[in-house]
Amino acid sequence: MMFMSAKQSQKVGLPPGSLIYITEEEETEIPESEKKVTVYAITYNESGYEEKKIESINDLKNLITDDPASAAAATAPAASAAPTTWIHVTGLWDIDVVRALGEKYGIEPLTLEDILSMGQRPKTEEFETYIYTILKHVMFDDDDKEVINDQISIITKDKTVISFAEKSYNIFDPVIKRLKKDGRIRKYGADYLTYALIDVVVDNYFLVMEQFEEWFDEVEKRMVSHPEKESAGEINRMRTELFLFNKAVWPLINVTDSLEKSESKLIKKPTRVYFRDVQDHVTRIVESIETGRETVTGIFDIYNSGISKRLNETMKVLTVISTIFIPLTFIVGVYGMNFEYMPELYWKYGYYACLGLMLLIFVTMILYFKKRGWY
Repeated sequence: MMFMSAKQSQKVGLPPGSLIYITEEEETEIPESEKKVTVYAITYNESGYEEKKIESINDLKNLITDDPASAAAATAPAASAAPTTWIHVTGLWDIDVVRALGEKYGIEPLTLEDILSMGQRPKTEEFETYIYTILKHVMFDDDDKEVINDQISIITKDKTVISFAEKSYNIFDPVIKRLKKDGRIRKYGADYLTYALIDVVVDNYFLVMEQFEEWFDEVEKRMVSHPEKESAGEINRMRTELFLFNKAVWPLINVTDSLEKSESKLIKKPTRVYFRDVQDHVTRIVESIETGRETVTGIFDIYNSGISKRLNETMKVLTVISTIFIPLTFIVGVYGMNFEYMPELYWKYGYYACLGLMLLIFVTMILYFKKRGWY
């Protein structure tokens, strides 16, 4: 298998439809163990289910024919209804796999180019024989406190669905479990399967939002009890990660709206109501993100209030110290300490003792200020 990856700038000057795998990550950040390409073909209908792993390009070509429905019928159990085939590709390092699927299923070169280019904006496009949908599988890393995106591409045809995922996060395992059971999903066609795939991705957004809210609560409690200067950086990080999450979710409102109102024959009328339900879920997530933004703003206000309070306390202590020493300094300045009877003036080590005392006072005050967190 041939692995190729590049940056977006490396496509400058190439003709439209050039197939180059473009990742948002640095090549060195991708472990070799993750550079795997797996292809599964799942064929099902009301009375049967079969799953097959595609080991090579030749197996892929042998499985797929110019008539997808015929290919599905050849591998599916005996059934009364025409079977639906779902081909799921995980890992996009092998361009030949994407190219082979494109050639056999009549996928436009520009669509294949988008499939291989990570960082695409969620969208849906209708073609004569298929509908192309891009969405983001979003995860939240609790350890590093960052949002991780995995681009998902879905091709919806009459009896076939082809999905592409950049990494193997097993996001579609719940759909596979449902297909193995004799449930509603087996009674419907490719359009309902497309809905099920989008729905499981959107449902995962609720989990990510819950992780954000736990993070917000943790930081807010810390800001109330003991705000630190370093907390400003964490608050800015919260804003950035929430922005990235919103960037992945918000366009799905238009995507699901387009799928619900699509005039394509590939989206049947009974399925449209399900896309409307997904749109409602996406809208709820977007509203939660807006609430999250307000929460972050509130946390920043608490942080500023805490810092201001600590600054006021610091100024109060310094003011007390200054008030005490101002009259003493005034008296010393007026009289110049020029008294006739001053034992220290005749002490051999008086000068050095005076310097040592000043140094001790200086160090003591520095340590005290540091302990209080004043600098």
